Amino acid sequence: MEYAGTSKGNSYYHFKTKENLFFETLNIEEEKWFGLWQEEEKKCQSNREKFYRINELSVKMDQLQMASIEFYSREHESTYIEEKINEYEKRYADIYYEIFSAGNRENEWNIEDVESASQIAVTTINGIITFTIKSDIKKRMELMERFSKIFLKGVE
Repeated sequence: MEYAGTSKGNSYYHFKTKENLFFETLNIEEEKWFGLWQEEEKKCQSNREKFYRINELSVKMDQLQMASIEFYSREHESTYIEEKINEYEKRYADIYYEIFSAGNRENEWNIEDVESASQIAVTTINGIITFTIKSDIKKRMELMERFSKIFLKGVE
């Protein structure tokens, strides 16, 4: 609590549980991530580039992703927390949905089931982040790039 500049009692006044405190921290970090993604997305010239860029960003922001994945995988008593987790999961999948749909419209690829492809992309990326957390960033970036190539080749 010293780092936050507040007392333990004051923290528990605003956050009834440690879970709520963690969730609020996660919420702030998620908003930063989505803001960063919006900036990165503007730099992309194609949907293919967007797909690669969002995957790279996910690896670079891996500590947030790992904390999120661990937090999301737990069972929560609070319906508010469950609703927020579902909201975030949908938000990530929606990014991929938009990229894949735009790629279809612009004839970059032909993905028949965009919704399923979006879910597959999100869960695979979460798996890469989760199971390579102890690898160095260069290796993880190579793996993510390889996944991106394989995935897009498979849908073309």
